[in-house]
Amino acid sequence: MDAVQIINFVVSTLFTVLLSYKIVIGIIGLFAKKRFPEAKKNHTFAVLIAGRNEEKVIGQLIESIAATNYDKKLLSVFVVADNCTDNTAKVAREAIEKAQLHDGAVFERFNNEKIGKGYALDFLLEKIRERENFHEEEFDAFVIFDADNLLDANYFYEINKALDAGYDVATTYRNSKNFNTNTISANTGMMFLRECRFLHTPRAILNSSTFVSGTGFMVSSKVLNTDTGWKYTTLTEDIEFSSCQIAKGRKITYCDDAIFYDEQPVTFKASWNQRLRWQKGFYQCFSKCFLLLGSTFFSRHWFASYEMMVMIFPLSPVTLFWSVFYNIYLFIKYLVSAIPFMNSFFMYAIVGIVSSLIMGYILFFLYGMLILIMERKRVKCSFWKKIKYSLTYPIFMATYVPISIVCLFKKVKWKQIPHTDSRTIEDINKADKAVVLKNNSETNDK
Repeated sequence: MDAVQIINFVVSTLFTVLLSYKIVIGIIGLFAKKRFPEAKKNHTFAVLIAGRNEEKVIGQLIESIAATNYDKKLLSVFVVADNCTDNTAKVAREAIEKAQLHDGAVFERFNNEKIGKGYALDFLLEKIRERENFHEEEFDAFVIFDADNLLDANYFYEINKALDAGYDVATTYRNSKNFNTNTISANTGMMFLRECRFLHTPRAILNSSTFVSGTGFMVSSKVLNTDTGWKYTTLTEDIEFSSCQIAKGRKITYCDDAIFYDEQPVTFKASWNQRLRWQKGFYQCFSKCFLLLGSTFFSRHWFASYEMMVMIFPLSPVTLFWSVFYNIYLFIKYLVSAIPFMNSFFMYAIVGIVSSLIMGYILFFLYGMLILIMERKRVKCSFWKKIKYSLTYPIFMATYVPISIVCLFKKVKWKQIPHTDSRTIEDINKADKAVVLKNNSETNDK
């Protein structure tokens, strides 16, 4: 082997060794879940909601918050209607008044320069602090949701266990309220199911740190308060927040029994824009947080820092660019050394590419089926739909490759993903029961 081939062998082996731990962690997620002891105290929660033109869905979220089996006197809801041109603020105020919670308010923000959820949350915390009746110890923790979310009845009861057990940051189970709409919504939902089962769950079991993912997470007032505000403003402010907390040695846990529902994109264009923003945000976090995490690598929480470094590292474009370079190098090498070997080189390259694509498709298909099998009790759809969604899952995930390349060179701005699914939590529960009854009926007929 020459120098380039030696480098390729060393780098490939190194990457394999550094990432092999993911297999072990994934296996742990197959067999166990973390459970928290019963809470000794019912804590106070302030729900923070940032929404832009969400009049069709925000009322249903607030209604689901009020419908949980947690003491309403311990729940408050604060909304920032961010650059809205519809009736989001009005709908939210009416819903809060109807909910009869401990406290609540809606604030309107208009700023066309500082655009994004991070800026909106910082504005919201500042407005809460400025209220006349505010005092610092009013809330034990904050829970952050997107306006399109819906909450399971036990949500606060379960997340209260994690807070009472001493965890300052916790993410929760992210289900999809429109999972069965089409393959785009189903495949997006499968990504979050994968996070919950194979990323969050094993890390919680190992008492390591996981990460918060966009929405549906709790932060204690020790970590987040109205004085410090929300200073995380990249396109993926959730990953930036997670990286900073892990670098500080704080542990982020996962509460599997606290379930909420999220609306997924139903068109490829909306999904593309959403994931383009996510990927660009990861690159921003890499440049902003990679060295910060690396500086804590020899601390007691080194493994959590290492995992976060792996997560934000731009592995896809680096791997792709090296693969292209390496194959071009081999092509030139064979061309210069011996023309008769060109045919064998082309054949080798074609066979290698085709076999890799086929093997990758099969593995992602099986992975998709595994996700849906493991989460079958929470994802209500027929067996044939599970096959259909698993067959499209590899194609959906493959589109991350061009996304990761495009956002390297394109300036990505925050774009709103339209939310139009106005179902209530009661509608979701009824639909799930109907699917279960249908599946049972089909099984009995067979």
